[in-house]
Formats: sequence, C-alpha cells, structure tokens
Amino acid sequence: MSKRTSSDANGISSAEPLYERMRALAKERVSKKRFKHMEGVAGTAERLARSYGADPYLARLAGILHDWDKDLDNDQIRVKVHEMGIQGEVGEWVVRNMPQVLHGPTAAAELERSFPDIPAEAISAIRKHTIASREMSDLDKIIYIADALEPGRRFDEVQELRSMMGEASLDELYYEVYRFWIQALVDKGCLLHPDTLAIWNDLAYPQAHERLLAYERRCKEKEHG
Repeated sequence: MSKRTSSDANGISSAEPLYERMRALAKERVSKKRFKHMEGVAGTAERLARSYGADPYLARLAGILHDWDKDLDNDQIRVKVHEMGIQGEVGEWVVRNMPQVLHGPTAAAELERSFPDIPAEAISAIRKHTIASREMSDLDKIIYIADALEPGRRFDEVQELRSMMGEASLDELYYEVYRFWIQALVDKGCLLHPDTLAIWNDLAYPQAHERLLAYERRCKEKEHG
C-alpha cells in the first residue's frame, strides 16, 4: 500500500496518491449518477470499517472502485469476461443468463491486472460485492453491506437495516442484508446465482440447526411424556 501524506479530520488522507488517482479514473469512467453511488458506498464503507475494526482506507478504496464496470451493458460484460479470461471462474451459464452480476468479477480482474498497487483485500471485496461468496472477509462483508445501505438507496427496508449499523455485529448485519437481497430478487422473479443457495445455507445454518434441535427435543419430550 502506498504511503499516506496528511490526514483529514476523519483520519484518512485527502491527498493519498493511490486513492485519489483511482477516484479520478472512476469518475471519468462512469455516469454522474453512478459515481455518486460509488462515493456513497465509499463513505458508508469507511464508517462501517471504523465501527467493526476493519481498515477504513481499504474500505474507502474498494468502495470507490466497486462499480468500475457497472456502466457496461450485458454484451460488453460478456466480451470482457472472455478478454479477462475468467469465464471458467464465473461459469458460462452465468455469462449467458446473468451478465449483470459479473461487473464485480470483471472489474476485479482488470484492476488487479492494470493496477498492481491496489491491495489484494480491496480486489477481493470488489470481486465479491455482487454475488458474495461462502468465504467472506470482514472487508468483503463491509463492501457488500455498504453497497446496499449507502445514502442513495431508497428501498422500504433500508432505514431498518441502517439502524443496525454499529449496533448489530458485522455478521448479523451481513446476514440481514443478504436475506433482504434474496427476498427482493425472488419477489421480482429474478434468477438466482448458482452459488446463492450454498451461501444462504451457510449463513442460515446456525439458527436453522438450533430450530431443528429444539424440534427434536420437543418430539422426544412428547414420546416420554
């Protein structure tokens, strides 16, 4: 990671060379509306990082870059998947049927290749912010959450989810945000990524398993009652 120069009131350098360079490139790359969202995610991610003990600088950097490829249309994303050589990683079925979720993996592949000074932790968070993963670092979760809860989001449940920031644990907040997105996609009749069920089962397992054990205990109590 490049060295920071002077720090602002939030403890992050406004003149940090890598962040400022990448922010400028992102601003030129996407629409004004998209860039406003990216800045909202960067700020929200920084606040979440401070609340949950992650690196605020990496959160801010990943946030400003997470939608690097979001303004590409479906055909452009499909082309980029093959240009980056990640079709085996993301799966041809997803390339054909869900290209809109691949702007995370395509952006991560390009940024990792073209800007080797971007830390691997930030690249991981960018890659996973659309689909998530069964293995999520704290920074991965923070970017996923920030993408949903940045100030520009207006869905009905957003205020309730925002109220959990800094109050619930990071894992609890991630669980609730992930659950919200699954419900929203199902309600809209959207396809779900092939990994979504496995990710959800991992997240839901502790509570679901406890309910299973409680049910089995009640059954045994009835048998011996």
